[in-house]
Amino acid sequence: MFLELNGVTHHYSSQGQGPPIVLVHGLGGDLHVWHGVTEALALHHHVVSLDLRGHGRSDAGKGAFSVKTWAQDVEALISALELPPVTLVGHSLGSLVAQHLAVNKPESVDHLVLLGGISYFEPPMQQAYNERADKVEAEGMDSLVDDWVSGALASRTHAKLPQVTGLLRSMFLRNDPKQYAKSCRALAKAPKVDRSAIGQPTLLLVGDHDRSTPIAMTEELHREIPVSEVRVVPTASHWAALEQPDGIAARVLEFLT
Repeated sequence: MFLELNGVTHHYSSQGQGPPIVLVHGLGGDLHVWHGVTEALALHHHVVSLDLRGHGRSDAGKGAFSVKTWAQDVEALISALELPPVTLVGHSLGSLVAQHLAVNKPESVDHLVLLGGISYFEPPMQQAYNERADKVEAEGMDSLVDDWVSGALASRTHAKLPQVTGLLRSMFLRNDPKQYAKSCRALAKAPKVDRSAIGQPTLLLVGDHDRSTPIAMTEELHREIPVSEVRVVPTASHWAALEQPDGIAARVLEFLT
């Protein structure tokens, strides 16, 4: 389904009935990374997910991207669908979008789930994302895909579920290099969030093999978010929603019960 949000056409999905859950994907992803999680959650909840502007089947609009703009798009989706306060689930880049929305529009969010959550990137990591943007603009998505895919999933996933590796590789390569570069720069410039102002109960999920947003980063979030709990997802790396969808859905349902 498609909906215009803040002047940009967005692709989104809506499935199930019950209390609403909104899923926000990470950098270079799209709403389909949540498919397994959605199937499980939709047995008990109304589950909504979207392609962020510049990702998947959503348009890019004009100008630069920012965490603030993406958060405004998610808020516009919640408003357009007339949803009551939602459980907002964000992965990686989507975790920054979710944090921003939870602080600035607290009336829209009653629970928060951060998967592979980002706290704050120090200058060396900011520089790395800007360099990635330059590289993909100059050489295309193929220049990044091998290194990116190798670290995106746990070694066990690559060995036991090679089809997941292949599909994730395909998703990454479908990104428009220009829009991916803009997203990298937006991530590098992501504003700090006053996490002491996050009043919603928060579940922090992280894969035990996640090198992109390691357990230490999740522990930092746990220290800063007043009401939060940590759950480690076994045999999963950064794209844990593809590796352990049932386990993630079970932890979210347990958290909301």
